[in-house]
Amino acid sequence: MTTAVVAHKQDIRKRAAKMQKRITALQEQIQSLLRSAGGLQVTLPELHDEASGRIDAQKLARYMGVPLARLAEAWHLNYKAIHRNPSAESAQPPLKPVKRALEILHEFFQKPETVRVWLNTPHPDLDGRTALEMILANNAIAVLRILENAAAGVPV
Repeated sequence: MTTAVVAHKQDIRKRAAKMQKRITALQEQIQSLLRSAGGLQVTLPELHDEASGRIDAQKLARYMGVPLARLAEAWHLNYKAIHRNPSAESAQPPLKPVKRALEILHEFFQKPETVRVWLNTPHPDLDGRTALEMILANNAIAVLRILENAAAGVPV
């Protein structure tokens, strides 16, 4: 390939990346407008099963960067059963507070990568443990309490 062709392809990639950033910014503005207008929306719909609408444990695990087997063990769920049916109705109680915590984190940070960083950062209000450690210790409620207080502006 000639240098001109390579440079042209790099230019196209750079322009495409800039356009993608603008599209993302516009999508965020649209979401912000809808929220301020009181429109109903589901935060992180990609964590739900399309057919049932229930939270999908596999998608939740993938979003958090944790193997499904670890989550199943932490929440005392049968791994084979949850692997077969990750949105089972019986699995919803332990999934709900985790999903709500992820929704709040998503509103704070917007990016899944940043959410995962926060989940893996020791927190003083969790006695120096990470939020992920608390979730895997089946104590997502403690994490959720901190996040709901932060979202409401209430000091912990």
